[in-house]
Amino acid sequence: MSKVLEWINKNREKDGAAVVYRTAGTDTYQSITYNELYDYIISVSGYLSEYKNKTIAIIGNNKLEYLVSLLAILCNIGSVFVVDKEFKKGELDKLFNEMRPDMLIVDDEISIEYEETDILKFSRIHEIMKANYEFETEQSFAGNLTLHTSGTTGNPKCISLTEEMYLYIIKDLNESWKVMNKHSCLFVIPLYHIYALTSLFHGIYAGITNILEWDYSRLEDVLKKTNPSIFLGVPLIFNKIRDKAYEKGGAKLKFSIGLSKVLLFFKVDIRKKLFKEIHNYFGSNYYFSVSGGSMANPDTNKFFDDIGLPLYSGYGMTETSGPIAISYEKNNRYDSVGRILNNDIVIMDADKDGIGEICVSGKNIIKKYVNEEKNDCFIGDYFKTGDLGYVKGGFLYITGRKKEILIGDNGKNVSAIELSKIIKENKEICDCVIKMEDNKIIAILDTGLSEDKLKVYISQINSNLPDYKKISEFRIISKGLRDGNR
Repeated sequence: MSKVLEWINKNREKDGAAVVYRTAGTDTYQSITYNELYDYIISVSGYLSEYKNKTIAIIGNNKLEYLVSLLAILCNIGSVFVVDKEFKKGELDKLFNEMRPDMLIVDDEISIEYEETDILKFSRIHEIMKANYEFETEQSFAGNLTLHTSGTTGNPKCISLTEEMYLYIIKDLNESWKVMNKHSCLFVIPLYHIYALTSLFHGIYAGITNILEWDYSRLEDVLKKTNPSIFLGVPLIFNKIRDKAYEKGGAKLKFSIGLSKVLLFFKVDIRKKLFKEIHNYFGSNYYFSVSGGSMANPDTNKFFDDIGLPLYSGYGMTETSGPIAISYEKNNRYDSVGRILNNDIVIMDADKDGIGEICVSGKNIIKKYVNEEKNDCFIGDYFKTGDLGYVKGGFLYITGRKKEILIGDNGKNVSAIELSKIIKENKEICDCVIKMEDNKIIAILDTGLSEDKLKVYISQINSNLPDYKKISEFRIISKGLRDGNR
């Protein structure tokens, strides 16, 4: 039996909900127990038994049907390939040509067709869950988790993780964060991200309630209705909350933070009262939040700590099967991504300040990408992250990127080289530089094309790109790029 299913089985006797979820088109949240979750997994496994040892892809939102399908495949059937629902058909064609899934399980809200590939909609999965199909689990089975990533080169690649890899740091996470079965965790981060998946496995290990939501615009509503202990977010969300608080509070907020620090020195904590509005926003059960996906703003981390709402950071990639460094409790340094977990990290080609490329080795680190025998991202047993940084006192610090990968506050990786290449397919564009400013992708162009023609051209390019890759703005610099004035 896979470890994940073993944990679910162990939690079947516990009181409380295993999963809280919302059905599309409704604004109410329902729940199921670990006992019900186990039964649903077995029933879906029974229906999918003819796909034993095959690859099944899942595309959709954070719904109960997604979660049950994911766990059924992973625990009993074969390899599960989780795919970004924002991908356009061209990108999906490339991925499916590489992985060749035997079946697609797809959210009813997503329109997709592939010849010679069986398609199962979430609505059908819902019926199967309740149908009580029988299935006998194998003691030794544990399926692979397959994901896609932009990699450190920016080109989409597929990664296959074994159970040993994707569960490698779960125990360390729990010992660091001290999560107990009374806690609950809100997932708005999509389940096709390693960040969310690692947190899900950790939640199942700890026997907590896992709250599923997919619409960020409903964040305030879901926080109010489900009152989670733990919230997973990206820096963009926490930065906005901090900025909004300062816009509203200004000098008064700064004074309150100063006052609370003085009172804390005398062991008097009135932060819930001083910062009542923000505390109420996150609810009465708040334990901590995690900011992942991209580098957190140290000022934002400090702000949340100052107002009594611990905000931790984590650093990792799909290639590392989740985090390789996390912050927690007293080990929360605002300018660091956290204390290094059970991995070996070396800084390659370090300068006089000890800053160089972060390279990591361990049982949770991939040795190669799917269908690629060689890649310059690996050197011996070490994976070259493409990030620059240094290690001090067991803590990891990130200072920048070695390669031209843009990472916004939403945690999405965008290859500047890839976008530039697409834009320069128009022969009248001599050169192109891609930048990111205020979380917006900017194209700086050396071209003789008029602004009106460029608007049409950029709009055509954007129509074939997922939202996080869309070009927000372009600027024309005649001959500037060719003359080297970048």
